[in-house]
Amino acid sequence: MQDSVQPESARAFAEQWIANWNRKDVEAVLKLFTDDVVFISSRAESIAGSSRVEGKAKLREYWTRAVGRIQTIHFSLEYVIREGQRLAIVYTSEINGKRMRTVEFLRFRGDGLICEGEAMHGVAL
Repeated sequence: MQDSVQPESARAFAEQWIANWNRKDVEAVLKLFTDDVVFISSRAESIAGSSRVEGKAKLREYWTRAVGRIQTIHFSLEYVIREGQRLAIVYTSEINGKRMRTVEFLRFRGDGLICEGEAMHGVAL
């Protein structure tokens, strides 16, 4: 994803992101990240031991363990915000019957891979 990506492309990217998560396809999501990615999520601490996960291997381990705990998952895309190399995907997540609004902030390198990510989880809806 480079500066020239149009809003339609950002939306298509977000729709695929949501579809991959709805299938619990961790490997499909991980293909979008650099090997040295840094990912931050308050939820990571209980599974990975830290809210900051560094490197694709550690991210794979975290997400695989997290997905293993999920009975049901459904994400619904609300909207996408793009500015330069940054993308925010805003969606409603329903995990094991608990609904909340979530935002994923992603920063892309020039090669189109995500080098930084942060998940922000809202209150239950």
